[in-house]
Amino acid sequence: MNTPKLVLLDFDGVVVEGSNEAYFDCYHKAVEAVGVSLDPNVEHERVIQGWGSGHVEQLEIILAEHPDKVEQAGGVWVTCVESPAFWDQVRMVDGAKEAIELMSQHVPVAIVSGTRVRHIEPMLERGGVTSISAIYSSYDVPSELKKPHPHTLELALKTFEVQAKDAIYVGDMLNDIVMARGAGVRPVAVLTGELDTPTAEAKNVEFIGENLLSVAKNYFSN
Repeated sequence: MNTPKLVLLDFDGVVVEGSNEAYFDCYHKAVEAVGVSLDPNVEHERVIQGWGSGHVEQLEIILAEHPDKVEQAGGVWVTCVESPAFWDQVRMVDGAKEAIELMSQHVPVAIVSGTRVRHIEPMLERGGVTSISAIYSSYDVPSELKKPHPHTLELALKTFEVQAKDAIYVGDMLNDIVMARGAGVRPVAVLTGELDTPTAEAKNVEFIGENLLSVAKNYFSN
């Protein structure tokens, strides 16, 4: 297993926890607010299907039978996510700060996420993380370039002048693996989000870590 020259991290479910659950709750509230009731399993699957692509795109999937309600639901979602109560639920994953510090002693570490930069930066500051080299968000790019399109991973590779085969992307969702494969980057999974071991193994990721710290130690402790 070659040591990477660049480490790229998803944010929610990898660096921080609590946000995935909070996002799910906001989508549920948005759907309820426009008078739509979905089977909980269907709602969950639809949220996962569009994860990281932006709230409008996700709501178009969730409310596939009610396209006329997407705009109204989007307003409810934004209000929910922008509330202080939302971010009070979010915290650093145990060991994430230590992991980032360890990795950044050897190679650049950057975040590539569907979360807005203005939400990521305060969370890193709150967690005392100062060694992130760059943040790339697919939130505000055109719809066709949003996650899981590899566009933002490709931007990071270009910025750091690293070949895809020499970079890893650490994620917690299936869309993270899809995104990594699309860019030719080596996919690494952590179990602090939606992925479980059987699913990650079935997708033939390079390494499966209990959390980000186990990933850091696997690549940089020898």
